[in-house]
Amino acid sequence: MGITLVVNPGSSSKKYALYSNRTLQLNAYIERTKEGFEMCTSVGGIQQDNCELVPNQGYHDSLNNFIKRAKSEGFIHANSDIIKVAIRVVAPGVFFQSHRQIDEVFIKRLKACSNLAPLHVPHIEHELQALAMALSSAKLVSISDSAFHKTMPELARLYSLPKKDYEEFDLYRFGYHGLSVASTVRRLHAVTGSDPKRAIVCHLGNGVSVTALKNGESIETTMGYAPGSGLIMGSRAGDVDVGALLVLMQYRNLKPVDTQTYIQTYGGLKGIAGEADLRFLLERRAKGDKSATLAIASFVYQIRKAIGAQMFILGGVDTIVFTATAGERSYLLRSLIMENLEDLGILIDPDKNEACVSRDGVISDFTSKIKVAVIKTDESAEILYASEEVE
Repeated sequence: MGITLVVNPGSSSKKYALYSNRTLQLNAYIERTKEGFEMCTSVGGIQQDNCELVPNQGYHDSLNNFIKRAKSEGFIHANSDIIKVAIRVVAPGVFFQSHRQIDEVFIKRLKACSNLAPLHVPHIEHELQALAMALSSAKLVSISDSAFHKTMPELARLYSLPKKDYEEFDLYRFGYHGLSVASTVRRLHAVTGSDPKRAIVCHLGNGVSVTALKNGESIETTMGYAPGSGLIMGSRAGDVDVGALLVLMQYRNLKPVDTQTYIQTYGGLKGIAGEADLRFLLERRAKGDKSATLAIASFVYQIRKAIGAQMFILGGVDTIVFTATAGERSYLLRSLIMENLEDLGILIDPDKNEACVSRDGVISDFTSKIKVAVIKTDESAEILYASEEVE
């Protein structure tokens, strides 16, 4: 299999991981902080060994910086040692619901839907351009973030539109965060000691989704056609009533493409409180900030509502999982979402919850009828495994 580079360009962060066969050699995580961007790298995925602030240009040059680090550590001697690159792709369409090799047709189709996922596709395009320059001899493969949701039943995937329209224009509920959810499914038994038939996974980061699993397969998720749909997110408004959206377009004289950018860039937590980052909003809430308090309350309300709906669809639930940056790091956010649910058989152990920050573990009380766990998502490994399916 040789050396593979995994690239995960998110809506507000980037991740790189270098694998020799299936062994992780080096990984890096770049995210925004109050001071700018921070790049943290670790050797062998064991522990963070270097974090440094990087300027905006450093964020854009992060691929080359990562390759330089891989050379300095001796994992590669030349760029040509990397024989395959697997990149996570978030884009609507049946075409993008399969893992596939990246070619001219793929690039053309991706470019055509950049306005539908403005927080993802432009970042993917930028990374593909950088990869073409730095690793011209490597095989490039696209790993779909929505493929996991292909198991959703037809009644959950369809919009109530004329059949000729949803078939001709490729209008379906595709769902996203599939790689993250698949990662938690893979490690559910190791963390919880069981293989739940009915589980709900809450992916809480800058992007947010709640997915219902039956026997490890997706049967419902909150995201729909585009990755800006569903629940309140960092800067994404989630589902907005069509009537309200049309009125907004009329009053602000917005074209469809402008509207898509507007609701994904100025909506969500940012729209309510002027801030997209949950970390900073929780700090403001602790100081009594009213808009931050409202934003967090609205966020928690929507997640609780989604969990309740999916419990009903599943006919009950055995395990609830929190994952992704906020879901893994914030015990306070988990506590707010899970509070006062004793009558439903959910009881969180405060000590376990506070101790579970950025690490796997069960946070529910031993008397809780429903297990609640934190499982760190490992999208990089999931991308690697999926890339092995692409010829």
